[in-house]
Amino acid sequence: MAVSQMGRRNVTQRYILPLLHRPTLTDRNQLQHCFSTRPLPVIDLSSLDNPLLRSRLVRQVSLACKEFGFFQVINHGIPVSLTKDALDVAQEFFDLPNETKMRLASDNVCKSVRYGTSLNHIKDKVQYWRDFIKHYSHPISTWIDSWPSDPPTYKQSTM
Repeated sequence: MAVSQMGRRNVTQRYILPLLHRPTLTDRNQLQHCFSTRPLPVIDLSSLDNPLLRSRLVRQVSLACKEFGFFQVINHGIPVSLTKDALDVAQEFFDLPNETKMRLASDNVCKSVRYGTSLNHIKDKVQYWRDFIKHYSHPISTWIDSWPSDPPTYKQSTM
């Protein structure tokens, strides 16, 4: 269920991080997080086509996944205009009326297209306040017809 559908006027306790896990400001007004102060790993894909460097790149991705769980990718070849269009249409999707978005809501994590809040709102002790849209995309020809048709440019802008 999406946060907006809970009908609440106040933030419920399950969305409030314990003090120990919240970001805090240091004396120097720098953001410090209790989990890590290390910089986010940046993976440069420009060497992907070089057979001599590919194994190093694979090790970098593996290490980033193990230590951080995510990373930033640069030199991936995706045009900035395509990224901007995808982000713009995603914003349009999340700005749609709740009734429209809720047509895609499901607690079934295996659904090919799903809108909701938090990944496991039954198991998670603290939920992050976020709404998401998830859909399968590979191969695109198999899944594109199941993607949202609202907003009308969603499919075109995210391919």
